[in-house]
Amino acid sequence: MGQRLTKNRRISKDRVRKLRIPKNKIIIAVEGKNKTEKTYFSNFDDGKKRYSISFAKGNYTDPVNLVKMLIIEIKKLGLDLENNDEAYCIFDTDIDIQKNILINDAINLAKENNIKVITSNPSIEIWFLLHFEYTTSRMNNKELIKRLKKYYPNYDKNINIFKDINQNVKEAIKNAKKLEEYQINNNREIKSVEANPNTEIYKVVEKLL
Repeated sequence: MGQRLTKNRRISKDRVRKLRIPKNKIIIAVEGKNKTEKTYFSNFDDGKKRYSISFAKGNYTDPVNLVKMLIIEIKKLGLDLENNDEAYCIFDTDIDIQKNILINDAINLAKENNIKVITSNPSIEIWFLLHFEYTTSRMNNKELIKRLKKYYPNYDKNINIFKDINQNVKEAIKNAKKLEEYQINNNREIKSVEANPNTEIYKVVEKLL
């Protein structure tokens, strides 16, 4: 009887040890009060993954202040970005050529702090559109949303579109990679206003999947 109890106790400790393996932490900074990105990425954190997702607090919309805000949150949470924790600064490039200066400043600051900058041009809606079609057509945000609504008529900035499009996520990843290659082959700098359309969201999604 004593031996059986010892064996059971050993198995129980092993199980507890497995359950106590700390999760990798992923923190994401998104623009201002726009809930589109936050709503989308929240769907990946279902409690069953080996990571947890949190979002930096703040209402900044410019790239540089987004990175600065993220740096503060990283230090506050004690994240270890040199090992398994990760930090992403996600923002839209829009179409204003003047934004390139801010984007470059944000990229440089992010590199110094092990933060990954993820851009969408003109906005994250291009990632949603790539779930339905591949396109290289230049668009402003209004034109992009109009095109997306051909496939998703009820689309609105703050709705949770995840469950309705996620079955096509592999297609979206393939289309995003193809589009990125197209922009590079046309000598356009990824993360710039000129690389329209384009999105790097697939890099985060592949990690979360």
